[in-house]
Formats: sequence, structure tokens, C-alpha cells
Amino acid sequence: MRIDGRGAVAIVCALAAAVLWGLDMALWQPMAEQRADLAFLSAENNTYWARDLRFGAAVAIGLAVSLAGRGGGLSRWVAPATAAGWIGVDLLVDRAGAHGETAAALLAVAGGVVALAVTAFVLRRAGDDAPRRRTLVIGASIAAAVAPLAAGMESPTDTETALTPAAATLGVILTALSIALAWTAAPDRSRGRFVVAGVVAAGAAVALVLSRALAPGTRLTPVMLLGALLLAGVALLTGDLPRAPLPWLQQLPKLLVLLVLYPALVMFTLLFTVFAVPVASWFTALAGSVPVNAADSDTLYALIGVIAGGTIGWLLLVLDRAYVSPPDAKRPVEEVTTAAR
Repeated sequence: MRIDGRGAVAIVCALAAAVLWGLDMALWQPMAEQRADLAFLSAENNTYWARDLRFGAAVAIGLAVSLAGRGGGLSRWVAPATAAGWIGVDLLVDRAGAHGETAAALLAVAGGVVALAVTAFVLRRAGDDAPRRRTLVIGASIAAAVAPLAAGMESPTDTETALTPAAATLGVILTALSIALAWTAAPDRSRGRFVVAGVVAAGAAVALVLSRALAPGTRLTPVMLLGALLLAGVALLTGDLPRAPLPWLQQLPKLLVLLVLYPALVMFTLLFTVFAVPVASWFTALAGSVPVNAADSDTLYALIGVIAGGTIGWLLLVLDRAYVSPPDAKRPVEEVTTAAR
């Protein structure tokens, strides 16, 4: 089996996310639960940051599988099934109370083997199949939306030594997946797209650093800018890339909409999943963890990113259809006029 750059990115990202998940489950989750137990059996905002990073890792594994299959064929079903199955296993292992270095090593190895096997299987079956643009655009948008929320993750104290390395690592994995998925969906490999990919990667690196370097409570700006930048990269890499100044100006409204739409969707989804449909509280109960006190909010940023990213990805596909007209759109009219004469 020949592995190209796309396959290498998919395998590395899936393997790294799986190892991160195993370490998180057995080493960092017990720390979070212990803190909740010490706080008179009541958790608070971001107590379960470790769970949020694990769910983000499960999303990353599913997206890596989608990248391996170019978004089509078998990967259309295996990718979401892998992510959903991984979250189901997460709940079972969390409820069982796995902890300690031995459990962390076993979970990291087992997770790595499964992620590697699934990704390699899909990669092999994909062969030379054509990319499925719709799946890739939505997947790239989901990765772009989840990456900033993972990178800017906070805890009640922000004193955990593992928090910054874990959040930064997951942010890098999801950023790489977003760019790789968008690149796979790109209609060509022009120099302009290379420039766009390079600028997005460089800007994302700066935003990722700021998301961890700034003090807790002041990270909102780089986090939101990172999301808008990655989503703009998805729009430019997968859409009709302008080649003249005027078409670039026509793209500005769509890019400016992303700058406002991403924070707005994140905030709306956050409120909806906390007050209307408290999904995070359900997962807390299923895992047998201590509930969050009534004065605070039980959140699941990975889910928020998936909903916001999926919505924006769908909108990008709709906008592409509205703004891009086929080059031969006028020919049928001319042919009909000629025939009538």
C-alpha cells in the first residue's frame, strides 16, 4: 500500500489523537473527578476539561478516517461510526474508573492500534477514488470549528500541568486535519492555493500559541480569530479561488460573514446545549461523574464545535453554488437561439 502525504497526515493524526485519548482517560480524568469530590461532591465550570479533550480526540479520529478515504466510499460511514463508537467506549471506560500509569499505557496502545487499523483499512480501500467534496468541506469545517475550542480549553484553576500540552496538541491535530481535508477537496493545485494554505497554517500557528500563552479569561479573541481564519481557509481552498482583484473583492463578504458567524454560532449552540438540551449533563450522568452545581454550567465544547462547524460547512457549500456559475452557462442559450433561427 502506497502512502502519500494525505495518508500520512491521516495516520499520524489518528494515532496521536488515540494516544492522547488513552493518557487523558487514565491520568487526567481522575484528577478532574478528584477535584469534584473534594469540592463537596459538586463540580463547577470546566471541571471536566479532560472529558472535553477526549471527545475532541474522538472527533479528530473520525475526521482522520474521513481524510484517509477522501470523504467518499467506505469512509462516509466508517468515519462517523468510529467517532460515535469511540465516545461510547469512552463512557464505559470512564464509568469503570480506569486510572493509573498502567491503565494509561494500555489504553493508549489499544487506542493507537485500533485507530491505526481503521485508518489504514479505509486508506487501502480508498485506492484512487475521487474525493467527495461535500463530505470533505463539512469535515474540514468541523475540524476548523473544534480546533480553537480545544486549544483554548480552561479548567477551574488552570494549574494542571497536563492541560496546556494536551489542549495545544489537540488544537494542532485538528488544525492539520482542517487544512488537509480542505486541500483534498481543492479543485486544483494552483500556486494561489499553496499560498493560501501557507498563510492559513502560519496564522493558525500564531493563534494557537496565543490561545495558550495568554492568561485564562483573555483567550477569547485569539480563539475566535483562529476559528474564523481556519474557516476562511476552508472557503478559499475548496471554492473558486479568485485570480484577479475584483473577484477577490467579491469574496470579501463571504469571508467577513465567517468572522461574525463563527462566534455567533458558538455562543448560540453553547446556550442551546446548556439550557434547552443539556447534553453535557446527560454525558456526566452516564459516566457516573459528580454533577455540576446549579450556579455553573456543564458544557461540552467538542459538541458545540461539531454543530457550529457542520452548519458553516453546509453554508459554504450553498454559497459556492450561489456565487459560482459554470463557465459554459451561456452556451445552451446561444445554441437554442441559433437553432430557432
